[in-house]
Amino acid sequence: MQETSPGSSPTTPGFVRLRGIVKSYLEEDGTRTPILENVTADFPRSTVSAIVGRSGSGKTTLLNLMAGLDQPDQGVVEIDRFQLTAMNDTATTLFRRRSIGFIFQFFNLLPSLTVLENVLFPLALNQADDAMGQQRAFELLERVGIGKRAHTFPDRLSGGERQRAAIARALVHRPLLLLADEPTGNLDHKTGRDVMALMTHLVRAEQMTLIMVTHSEAFAAQADLLFRLEEGRCLQKPEQH
Repeated sequence: MQETSPGSSPTTPGFVRLRGIVKSYLEEDGTRTPILENVTADFPRSTVSAIVGRSGSGKTTLLNLMAGLDQPDQGVVEIDRFQLTAMNDTATTLFRRRSIGFIFQFFNLLPSLTVLENVLFPLALNQADDAMGQQRAFELLERVGIGKRAHTFPDRLSGGERQRAAIARALVHRPLLLLADEPTGNLDHKTGRDVMALMTHLVRAEQMTLIMVTHSEAFAAQADLLFRLEEGRCLQKPEQH
């Protein structure tokens, strides 16, 4: 694993590029609280990157900016050849549906849908839930070890099974980028370790790009690159060690 230092240049061109990202939030009294200040970083293609930092350092905010769920006050967010910060709301929504997969701490499975229907949901949004899409969904459920639970509703699954379903859902439409926000934060350590190993294995097998936020230094150590946010002021980018 690599850990970078401020001002260093990545050895691989950035697939996800952040340039001069500034973000603050307006408080009720009219003052602004800075969250991110001049964050610049490159995340290479087909790698697993982890972002670590203390609570409140801006990790989730940064992930939301990369997803196009929020806009920076200043700066540029690029994914591949697409500049998210130059898109309007409609274009950003369509790009996110087609090109980004999400894995959340609390799974975010739709309770009224079966496991298979949850996994098919991103394909349905992209009008790709045809026979090939359904085959892809079934294959992913088998690969994450819950193929026999395809027609079960989420409330009948364990936490580990729910996260496995969420991983399959995030991968099903072959997104350009996977974003994971504390993907093991709601699991016990052993289950979290197993889910982390499964997630990174599948991402590498499918040659996808994963950026995850985590509080766990142990889980972050499984990434190819480690990025560290300190009070939102500096995203440090790795030196080889």
